[in-house]
Amino acid sequence: METKKWYAAIDVHSCGQPLRIITGGLPPLAGSTMRDKAVFFQRHEDDARKLLMSEPRGHYAMTGAIVTAPVTPEARFGLLFLNQHGLASVSGHGIFAAVTAWTATGQIAPSDAAAGILIDCPAGTVRVIADMEGDEVRSVSFRNVPSYVYTEQFPVTIQGREIRVDVAFSGEFYAVVDMSEFAATSLEPHQLREWAVMIRSEAERRLELQHPQLDWITGIHGVFFYRRDERDRLSFRSACVFAGEQLDRSPGGAGVCAHLAVLGSRGRLEPGQQAVYQGISGVQVIGSIAGDGLLAGNKTVIPQLTGTAYVLGFMNFVLDPDDPLPDGFVLN
Repeated sequence: METKKWYAAIDVHSCGQPLRIITGGLPPLAGSTMRDKAVFFQRHEDDARKLLMSEPRGHYAMTGAIVTAPVTPEARFGLLFLNQHGLASVSGHGIFAAVTAWTATGQIAPSDAAAGILIDCPAGTVRVIADMEGDEVRSVSFRNVPSYVYTEQFPVTIQGREIRVDVAFSGEFYAVVDMSEFAATSLEPHQLREWAVMIRSEAERRLELQHPQLDWITGIHGVFFYRRDERDRLSFRSACVFAGEQLDRSPGGAGVCAHLAVLGSRGRLEPGQQAVYQGISGVQVIGSIAGDGLLAGNKTVIPQLTGTAYVLGFMNFVLDPDDPLPDGFVLN
C-alpha cells in the first residue's frame, strides 16, 4: 500500500477527556514564541490536526497536543493544544495528559516530574508537578497563568429568559454559568451545547473581549457550567463546552480555573482552600488558589488544578493517497 502521510501518536484520557499527543510525522515547528509556533502549525501543518482529530481516525470529542522545543530558558518543553476548531492557548487536561505520558515513556525522569517542571504554552509558562508513587504518576498539578474576572453578572437572554453569567480569563476567555440560573436538575449534553452556543453568541456580540497583553486572545473560547453541591459550598458538578460545541468529558481544565478566578474575586475561596469538581465522566479534579497579583490593572489569581491522566495506547496513522477523506469529517 502506498502512503502519503504517516503520524505516530500516544492516546491518553485525562479525567475521561480523550487526547492524542502527536509524536511523529511533524517537522520542527518554527518560531521564537509559542504563539509563533502555533501560527506556523496552522499555516503549514494543520492538515495533521484535521486528519487526526476528525473521523474516521478521531471523533468530535477528540483533542490533541504537540510537544515542542521550549521558548524560555527555564522550561522543559512547550505544548500546543489542538481541538476541532483549531488551537487553544492552554488546556488543563492537555497538561495532565502530556506530563503523564511523557513521564510514562521516559521523556521526563520521575524525579524531575516530582520536583516540578516548567512548560511553555501559548498563554504563558506554567509550573507543573507530579505526585509520584515510585515511577508511576498518580496525579498532576499545574499552576495556571494569571487569571482574572473580566465582568461579573453579565445579563444574557436565553430562550426568552434573562440569566447572568460571569466572564473570566484563565488562558482563554470563558463564560461561567451557575446552573441554578436555569433551574436545571441535570447537566444534559445536548442542552448544554445549545445553551453554550447562545451564551457565547450574545456575549461576543456585546463584549469586546481581548487580553490586555496577548492581543490575539479574543472572544469566548468556552462556556463553563457548574452546580454547587448543597451539602458542601466548595463541591461542584461541572461541564464545559469549548471550541464551538465540543463537550469536555473531564470536569474542565481552564474552565475550572476561570471559575476559581470568580470564586476568588468574590472572597468565596481563600488561598489554601480546595474546591472539588466532578465532571460528566464521574472523575474529579481539585482546584485552589496559589497566589494573586495584578495584570494591566486587573486583580489576578494563580489557579492551581490537580487531576489524573492514563495512557491508552501507542498509535500509527497513515494517509492513503486515494483516501477520499484526507481531512476527515466530524459528526456532532
